[in-house]
Amino acid sequence: MTLAMTAIVEGLASQIAPLWVEVCFLLCFLLGFALLRIDLLAKKAPKKARKVVEEPPAASRAVDAKLLQAVEAEARPEVVLAAWKAGRKGAPSPPELFKPVVQALLELQPNSLVQEVVSHVRQHPAQLCHARTAVMALDVLARAGSIKLMEDMHEAFRRDLGVHPTLQTYEVLLGGYATAGDEKRVKLVVAELATCRYRLSPRGLCLMIKGFLKNGMADQVLEQFRAMSDLGFQVPPFAVTQLFRIACDAGRGEQIFEEVMDLAPMPSDAIAAILEDCCKRGNFRLAKRVEEVAREKGVALVTASYDALLKLNAVNGDQHAIELFREVQAIARVSEGLCVGLLARCAESHFLRFAEEIVQFERARGGMSIAVYSALMKVYAYCGMYGKACDLYDRILEDGLQPDAMMYGCLMKFAVECGRTSLSHRLSEIAPSLDIQNYMSLIRAAGRDKDMERAFAVLNKLKASSFQVDAAAYNCVLDVCVSAGEMERAKGLLQEMRVDSHVDIVTYNTLLKGYCNLGDINAAKALMAEMVREGFRPNDVSYNCVLNVAATSGNFRDAWATISMMEQDGVKVDNYTISIMMKGLKRSNNPRDVQRVLALLDRSGIPVCSDEILANTVLETCIRHKELRRIEAIVAEHKASALRPSVHTYGSLIKACSTLQRLDECWNYWREMHEVRGIEPNEIVLGCMLDALVCNQAVDQAVALLEQWKTRVKPNSIMYSTVIKGFANTGQAERAMSTWREMRSIGITLNTVVYNSVIDAQARVGAMDGVSELVATMSEDGVVPDAITHSTIAKGYCMKGDLDKAFEVFRDMQRNKVTHDSIVYNTILDGCTRHSRFDLADELLADMEKLKITPSNYTLGIMVKMYGRRRQLDKAFEIVDSAQARFGFSANTQVLTCLMGACLNNNALDKAFRVFKEVKRVNRGADGKAFGSMVGGCVRRGELQKAVELVEEAYGLSTGPGLFKLTPGQFIAPENLEKLFQALADQGQAESVAIPLLDKLRAVKVTVSSRLYSALINASPSSGRRGSAARSEHRGGHRRKAS
Repeated sequence: MTLAMTAIVEGLASQIAPLWVEVCFLLCFLLGFALLRIDLLAKKAPKKARKVVEEPPAASRAVDAKLLQAVEAEARPEVVLAAWKAGRKGAPSPPELFKPVVQALLELQPNSLVQEVVSHVRQHPAQLCHARTAVMALDVLARAGSIKLMEDMHEAFRRDLGVHPTLQTYEVLLGGYATAGDEKRVKLVVAELATCRYRLSPRGLCLMIKGFLKNGMADQVLEQFRAMSDLGFQVPPFAVTQLFRIACDAGRGEQIFEEVMDLAPMPSDAIAAILEDCCKRGNFRLAKRVEEVAREKGVALVTASYDALLKLNAVNGDQHAIELFREVQAIARVSEGLCVGLLARCAESHFLRFAEEIVQFERARGGMSIAVYSALMKVYAYCGMYGKACDLYDRILEDGLQPDAMMYGCLMKFAVECGRTSLSHRLSEIAPSLDIQNYMSLIRAAGRDKDMERAFAVLNKLKASSFQVDAAAYNCVLDVCVSAGEMERAKGLLQEMRVDSHVDIVTYNTLLKGYCNLGDINAAKALMAEMVREGFRPNDVSYNCVLNVAATSGNFRDAWATISMMEQDGVKVDNYTISIMMKGLKRSNNPRDVQRVLALLDRSGIPVCSDEILANTVLETCIRHKELRRIEAIVAEHKASALRPSVHTYGSLIKACSTLQRLDECWNYWREMHEVRGIEPNEIVLGCMLDALVCNQAVDQAVALLEQWKTRVKPNSIMYSTVIKGFANTGQAERAMSTWREMRSIGITLNTVVYNSVIDAQARVGAMDGVSELVATMSEDGVVPDAITHSTIAKGYCMKGDLDKAFEVFRDMQRNKVTHDSIVYNTILDGCTRHSRFDLADELLADMEKLKITPSNYTLGIMVKMYGRRRQLDKAFEIVDSAQARFGFSANTQVLTCLMGACLNNNALDKAFRVFKEVKRVNRGADGKAFGSMVGGCVRRGELQKAVELVEEAYGLSTGPGLFKLTPGQFIAPENLEKLFQALADQGQAESVAIPLLDKLRAVKVTVSSRLYSALINASPSSGRRGSAARSEHRGGHRRKAS
């Protein structure tokens, strides 16, 4: 046995021997741990003893159990309070149970609350008389907003119980005062905290933020945000979101956003809150800024953010909407409601491109419904594309859908608008039901066809229906009678309306329109007098009807009298009044009429871009009469306005920018229309763009554009004539002939305008063989030459210097009695002046006077040039000064510029300056050509200082009374500037005058030849180091410009 035990022990020892070091280390570690932690072991025993000593008796435990049961059961305050009162003497209420007791006291016994709490604490001082109890009680009162009780409780603990406030106490007080919105008390507590050497904690700051947020005190919340940021604490995301909400409600979203941006992280919900407010207020600029910041900071956009951004981008026609729409598809399900809402906003902004993107998405997922089709129809209708709206009907049927009553009504209306009256009638027969608006659409369709009998048939059908026929329906039929010119039938219907008491102001205005359409002003005025007798005071529509007749007939005297009557009757001039007067100016070339109508526009205070029709008519008037400054102002106003251009307006804007010689902006509008908003140009807009390119010396671009679009927009003779005009302007007679041959080959109808354009291209280069071929072909095509044709042929002979032949053409015209105006006289008179055939010129002038041919301003300009060449300057002045008395019009800017040039050519510089002063004073002021002529004249006379002053005035480099700055797009010809700088260099003024002037011109972006700059530097006396530096800077500037 002993041996066996010995063997076992030895075996174990042999096994353990290799591990003895590890075993020793383990024993040492356990011993050391026991020694180090012996203090804890010593403390545990007394604590255990205390626990045993402090254990309440059985009776107390029973009472606490009842209180606990009441609290856990969420019993009524009465039950909780009764349980507490029953057991409060036996034992202190534990904190988790004392809080509901304080809440019950607050609700049931607020007046004795402080006394009850203090009494209970005094009964159990060892367990309850400490800051934790105070904080718990104060927290209940602070959260309930019982600030007076909170203050009393705080004072009782401090004064009566001797419990000193801790950091937690102050935190509760801060939250309570903030919840009450008492900023002053909050600041006092913060100051007391600092006195006690406490540091504001994140919890205290958050409690203040919550309280101020509850009271909508954004500025105070911001102050706490800054405090948290300064102390290195992170602002809680919920606070940022809530702050944005109250700031947006107060209209301070943008201000608060900018201030918070660098103070706190932007949670996704906060971004959504401010974007939703941007959508509500239409603040697109701020929305773009918020999106930019969110993306920079890596904040994920939630669905609500995408909704707001999509709606804002759609209603503002911004192409970014397409990118956002594709993004949102990847993160969320796009609802049909969102798509319909976006389509509605596309309609407002004429954003056809985005609308098609949405519809493509819906088609791809098979979601095309009646609601989506209705919204798409609205887009087409708002874009004026009523035909495309009607085309959707067949697509709806193909998709197996059935239009509802509302869609049938819309389709009927759109069919009338695009002239598809048969479709309107067909739809009325298959619609499930017709309302009164549908009947009125059918009446309007009959009116469009001028089918009065059908209109009355629809009216009778309406009478037989269950609907009550109102004045609006009768007025629709009355309008059909008026449109057809059947005033007697209209009067008969009026009598019927009187019997049924359906006559209103619209009735009289419709009749008034009928008389005005017939030009019967006397009947119109009599009807207005009848209106007054019947108790209907004429309104703006009434006066505008009468005004339209006078203005469109060119009778401005009656037009102004009508406007005076309007103003005397207290009827305000509206946008239709202005539009009518603007259209009337088409029949007047009198500058006084133009200025008076423009003054009426200014006096009315109506923003030009408040209405699309008004914007178009004002722009067209200003373009026709070269009102460059107004055109510039209107284009700028349009860019800043919310007006979304239709196809027609894009054409007007392109023409306006072309007039201002801003070809880049013409292209911008073209691309915005087609590429951004997806609106297809029509023949008119394409023609406007072609004309803009031709007028700005970009003929090859015009040819390329016509080639690109002629398969999508049917080309017409006007487009080709515009391109031919470009060839004529650039002396490309053969290309003009090639285009004419192409037109004939593809079957485009040729008219006099086309032939005159091609003849003009040949005449300008003296290619009279081509002219003969064209004249011969005109009769084959059934085109009759007019006065312009003969005048252009005469111009061709004038260009060749064959004035005798030109006179033969002129005499033929006289014999054929086609010399009704001054056009042909101007052509030959200009040729005579160019070739110094003053004898023939005198003969022509005598003919004009004898035949009472009224000259134009163009005629006047030629005469001034002629007298200038003949050294008869006094006679030139006499012609200009007597123009108003002799011819009924005043000399325009071009004539005065010619007179100024005549003065310069006759070395009468002082007289030239007097005329130049007059040129600046007239409506459109001096142009680049006038300034260039004056600069050139001064250089020739050696008046270099005056020439420099003119250049500085032209480009706004000097200011003062009487000075005039060129309008944008106008410039002094480079050759005039080069002659001035060369003269300055020759006079030794390169360094002192020329180079400083050149630097000023470059500073205002005036194009200056690098060769000229180098020549001036080399001509400078100190062209060493300074010249080298200047040349280096100039080359650097050119490199920067090139890059």
